[in-house]
Amino acid sequence: MTRDESLLTALLAGHGSTLQLAAATGLTERVCRYGLRHLIGQDYVWSPERGRYRLTHRGRVIAAEIIPDAGPPTDPSGAAPSQSETEEPRRHLFGKRR
Repeated sequence: MTRDESLLTALLAGHGSTLQLAAATGLTERVCRYGLRHLIGQDYVWSPERGRYRLTHRGRVIAAEIIPDAGPPTDPSGAAPSQSETEEPRRHLFGKRR
């Protein structure tokens, strides 16, 4: 499983902080942060607050494809709409994007 797949499946399982994701995936926190930055750029993950991460609808669809037993993507409370459905800009992990 790739870094991004590991992060998506851990987020689908309910892990939300970089510390929880690192423990669930076996990756270092730094590698998790880099992976999350990439997934935010792909609109699979969003950050409701610093250090916490959630799947967008697109992320849930992709994660459900990785884990076929997960069933169809659901929209439980706390799930985020995709970036195209919101007016707020994405949060970036490392300051202003160039």
